[in-house]
Amino acid sequence: MRITSVLGRGGFATVYAGVQDSLERPVAVKVDSRPLDDPRNERRFMREVQAASRISGHPHVVSLVDTGKLPDLRPYLVMELCAGGSLYDLVSRGPTPASDAVALVEAAASALGAAHTAGVMHRDVKPANILLDSYGSPRLSDFGIASVQREGQDPTVTLECLTPDFAAPEAFMLTSPGPEGDVWSMGAVLFSLLTGRGPRRGPDGVQRSLPEIVRSLDAPLNLSDPNVPEILLPVLSKAMAPDPADRYRNGTELTGALGQVREQLGTGNLAVGGPVTSLQLVEAGLAPPPGRNVSAQSARSAQSAPSPLSGQLEYYEQSSMPVSSPDSLNASLSGAGVTGAGRSIRITKRERRQVGLRAGIVGAVVGLVIGLVAGWMAGTWLAPAVSTARTGASAGASGAASGAGASHSSSSGQDTASTPPYPVGTCLAGTTSVSGQTTARKVDCNEPHSWEVYEVGTLAESTTGSSDDDLAADPNVQNTCTSQAAKQYGAANPSTSVLGPGEAGWNAGRRGFSCIASDLKGGQRTSSYAG
Repeated sequence: MRITSVLGRGGFATVYAGVQDSLERPVAVKVDSRPLDDPRNERRFMREVQAASRISGHPHVVSLVDTGKLPDLRPYLVMELCAGGSLYDLVSRGPTPASDAVALVEAAASALGAAHTAGVMHRDVKPANILLDSYGSPRLSDFGIASVQREGQDPTVTLECLTPDFAAPEAFMLTSPGPEGDVWSMGAVLFSLLTGRGPRRGPDGVQRSLPEIVRSLDAPLNLSDPNVPEILLPVLSKAMAPDPADRYRNGTELTGALGQVREQLGTGNLAVGGPVTSLQLVEAGLAPPPGRNVSAQSARSAQSAPSPLSGQLEYYEQSSMPVSSPDSLNASLSGAGVTGAGRSIRITKRERRQVGLRAGIVGAVVGLVIGLVAGWMAGTWLAPAVSTARTGASAGASGAASGAGASHSSSSGQDTASTPPYPVGTCLAGTTSVSGQTTARKVDCNEPHSWEVYEVGTLAESTTGSSDDDLAADPNVQNTCTSQAAKQYGAANPSTSVLGPGEAGWNAGRRGFSCIASDLKGGQRTSSYAG
C-alpha cells in the first residue's frame, strides 16, 4: 500500500490518500489519534470494526478494506476512496430539490437501517459523513473508529464529537446512543438538504449559541420553510421528535417512510433511481473534469477546501494530534511491519492514510455546557494541529516566546493586537467542538486538565482570516507550534495544536495565538508540564 498525500485531519483522526498495490485501487486511510494502549479498548475497537465490516457490502456504505494498528498503537482503517464529494457540498450550494434530497437520504437511511440491524449505532450522522463515490452513489461513512467509546475519558471528549445542528437532543445528555438518535440526525440531514441550513439555525443561517440550543432541547423544532414540501413535514416531525420514543425506531422504518413520500414527489433532476441511488455528479457540479486524475485532484483540493473523503472531519477540522507529511510518516514507519487484521502491511520510504429530557436534567446540562463553552463565547477557538515534521521556534519552561511569531502583552499589561488568547503556562480543560469551532476552558493547573499553553506568537501579516485553515497555514504558527518546542517545554509525548483569536477577536484586530500541548496517549494531569 502506498500513502500519497494528506486528505484531511480532524479532532480524532487524519485521513490519507493511498493506493492498494495489488489492485492499483485508490483508497483512503484513516489513522486515529488515540492509541489502543489498553487491551479492553483494543477489544472494543475490534468488535466495533468487525460489526461495521458486516455491513460494508451494503451499496450505500463506504466499503471497509482493512484495519489494524500502527507501531505506536494508533488504530487505522483502510476504506474505498469516494471522490465525488459529500452531501455537505450539496448543502453548501443551497436548497436541493425535494425529490432529489429525499432519494439521497432514503438511500443513506437504508444503510443506517442495515447498521441498526447489525447492532451498530453510527452516532455521528451528518451531511459530511454521507460521501459520494465516483459514480455519484451516496455512501454512509465513518463506522468503526468514530463509534468507539473508551473508558476513562472525561465527558468533554464525548461533547467534542457533537455537531449541534445534527446531534439528537439526548446526545447532549451524554447518554448511551440508540438507533432513534441516528434517525433524528438523518432527519436533520434531509432538512439541511432541503433548505441549505441546519435545523437549529434561523432562516438567515446564523448558528444559535450552544446554551440556547440546550435550553430548547425539549421543544419541537420549527421545520416550516418554503423549501420543505407539506408532504414531508409529517416525516420530518416524526424523525426529529424531541422524545426518542416518538420517532421512527430505526433507519429501516425511516427508509420506508421516505420511500412512500418519494413516490408521490416524482423523479428529480439530479438523483437517479434504480437498484442503487446515485447523483449525476456533472449536473450537480461536483464531478472533476473528464480525464482529471481523481486521486491527484482530491489531494490538491484538500489544500484549500474541506476534504470530501474525511466526512467526519468536515465539521470539526480541529486536530488534537500532530499530523505528519506522507514522507515523514513513511520514513518513521520504514521497515516496520504494521499490524493489520489477520495480516501485516509494510510501508517503505519509497511508498506514500430513550431518554426523555426533563427540566431538572436539562438545567444541569446547561450548567455543564455553559462552563465548557466559556472560551467559545469569548471567541477563542482551537484550530488544526501542526505537522510534527516541521521545526521552528522552541519554548523553555519559562515560556519565553521566540521566532518570528513571538508575541507578548504590552509592558503596561494591557492587551495589544498581538496578545495571545492565553499566556504560556495556562492550563486548559477538555475541549468542546461547536459546528467546526472548538474552545478550551481555562483551569488552575492543580485541577485535572488536558492541555497547556507552551508557546505564543502573532499571526503573519499574510494571513487573511482566523479560520482553522488560515491558522494551520500561517507560517508563524507552523514555525512556533512545533512538537520540538512542546518537548522542550516539558511535554514528553506531545500532541500539539493552536488557539487563535476567533472570529470576534479577529474582527477586533487581535492577531495573537497560543500553542497548546496535550499527552498523545490521552488522560489528564494535575500539574504543569513546566514543573
